[in-house]
Amino acid sequence: MSDCESSEHSVSSENNSSTVKDVQESDVTSRDYKHVNISVKEGALEKEEIPKKKPKIKFRQYSPTRLINAYLAVKEKGTSVRKAAKQYNVPTQTLRDRVKGKVDLEKVTMGPAPLLGQEEEAMLVSHLKAMASFGYGYTRKEVTNMASDYAIQLHKRTKQQKPLTLKWFRGFMKRWPDLKVVKPRALEYQRAKSSNPGNVQRYFVELSSILTKYNLFDKPHRIFNVDEKGITLNHAPPHVVSGTGDTPQAVTTGKSSTVTILGCGSASGVAIPPYFVFPGMRMRSELMEGSTPGAAGDVTESGWSNSVIFLQYLQSHFVHYVPGGLDEPVLLLLDGHRSHVSVAAVEWAKEHNIVLHVLPAHTSHILQPMDVGCYGPLQKIYNNLCHQKMRATSTVITKQDICALVCQAYSKALSAQNLQSAFRKCGIYPFNADVVPAEALAPSSVLIQRNEEEDKSDSDMDADENNNSQDFFAERTRELVRIKSEGLKAKKERKTLSKITSGRAITEPEVSAKIMEHVSAAAAPKQRKNIKNQTLSTTSTKNGKSPKCGNKKRKTSPQTKGHSQEPGPSNVQPIDNTSLRQYFLSEDSEDISISEEELCCICKMFTPHAVRNSTSLIFVKWVQCDKCRHWVHLNYCTDIRVVRIGDHYLCPHCK
Repeated sequence: MSDCESSEHSVSSENNSSTVKDVQESDVTSRDYKHVNISVKEGALEKEEIPKKKPKIKFRQYSPTRLINAYLAVKEKGTSVRKAAKQYNVPTQTLRDRVKGKVDLEKVTMGPAPLLGQEEEAMLVSHLKAMASFGYGYTRKEVTNMASDYAIQLHKRTKQQKPLTLKWFRGFMKRWPDLKVVKPRALEYQRAKSSNPGNVQRYFVELSSILTKYNLFDKPHRIFNVDEKGITLNHAPPHVVSGTGDTPQAVTTGKSSTVTILGCGSASGVAIPPYFVFPGMRMRSELMEGSTPGAAGDVTESGWSNSVIFLQYLQSHFVHYVPGGLDEPVLLLLDGHRSHVSVAAVEWAKEHNIVLHVLPAHTSHILQPMDVGCYGPLQKIYNNLCHQKMRATSTVITKQDICALVCQAYSKALSAQNLQSAFRKCGIYPFNADVVPAEALAPSSVLIQRNEEEDKSDSDMDADENNNSQDFFAERTRELVRIKSEGLKAKKERKTLSKITSGRAITEPEVSAKIMEHVSAAAAPKQRKNIKNQTLSTTSTKNGKSPKCGNKKRKTSPQTKGHSQEPGPSNVQPIDNTSLRQYFLSEDSEDISISEEELCCICKMFTPHAVRNSTSLIFVKWVQCDKCRHWVHLNYCTDIRVVRIGDHYLCPHCK
């Protein structure tokens, strides 16, 4: 080879080596670019190395199925442990421990085996789920204490050993992912007791007969639900975005009075405008500022609805928004509140082709559409609007702001979609008697009255069982049922109006007749008491004693209470049904129990006739005679309209 050729060869080799070196450096740079930070300082490139994160070591990179197959190959086919481990790609020592019986084959976690076996824990899980469905679930501490007692009964621990801790509980929760720690919703005792399969089934049978009788199965626009909702100025703050490590505060109005709204909607999705009941003595126009078209309102002293307000709502508000008028029957579902079940409302509804159907008592949380699907969203929307209002203004929320805020929330919450979904979820339209889930009725299963024979049969059945695990949990469940059953036996049933109206259509003739009988029986003692007070007042006056002394109640000892010398009820005249009917159709239901000296000395009534026949709320003014000290209705029983301080007044009897 010549010198020229050798020099060319050396140059080319150097070029090749430099090229290879450049490629290697570029590969390194491209491969490790994630771990290199390049910064520019004074025109030069500087590389700052960032420490690499150690890769996480993954344990148990094999499926339990392969381990079981390798175990079976060793036990059944006689394959060696090493060969089976290599064939099924499982750790050799892991397979050897299973074959020798040191570790249970079903164990899938690292470390020592759990205290309780899988079947024993499964029974514990079943008991926890059952108690939670009954409404008497266990806390974390109670679960650990019960597991400790369970292990002692299974002879896996002794009483001298320390009880299990929350560390065991956390491992237990990981082994059973279908369990979780949640905060349950509060359920009143009466709701849990009344929401039983028997009440629900009877309600749907009655509802089906009403829908069939009035041909309303395919007429959702003629099926309505009305209910009250209390709204307070002091709203509940919604969830807000905040920094970690601190709990933010939300400014609210503070303690305030309650405003009631009467909301109503149909199964077809039509919402009737809201009707407000404000607390106060006089209805002012500024209370309805910002209301949506059709909204109306009135006032009561407490801000809650009553029988007068409800009847006024039906007469002056509900009838104006029923599609198609009242030529065809209209079904109105409502709860059994006493303001809904008045004789005046029943009589008026029967005259105007409206069927009033009362839901079973204490079941509105599962059977009333307004509670199930509308009032929950309404409360949340109202809280958000109040939160925005507090941020956008310099003052707190007042009664004048309620109407505008509630109307906005009402139009969104009582949308067509929400109303249709609520009626469908309650099984009203489309009609579905099996719509209520079994979980909603589970709390009532332990609140049933059981007789001694059932308790004895249960104890005999448990005595025949040989499994300690079943005995342990069955005893706890049986004890809960026994305690609740004894509480039911101790209570005496009362004859209330809800026993008649619960789950029934109160406008039907047989039900309305029972209502009249119940009201008549309840009014009889009041009439007898009023007659007795009048008799005592007359006797005291004849003897020269003041009426106040004669009307004073005497304290009677228990021994002499049943041997009173006063005339019994046999001397009282029978009650006139005509006057009784007129009384219960009136708006004032307390005249019977008012003494004579508190009545007007002119008309002998507490409420004037003009006020009784009115459908609005009217406040009556009184004036007292300076001579006989009796009271008279101003503007109704006398020509005088106003009496000022210092004026003298004589009633017509003393002039």
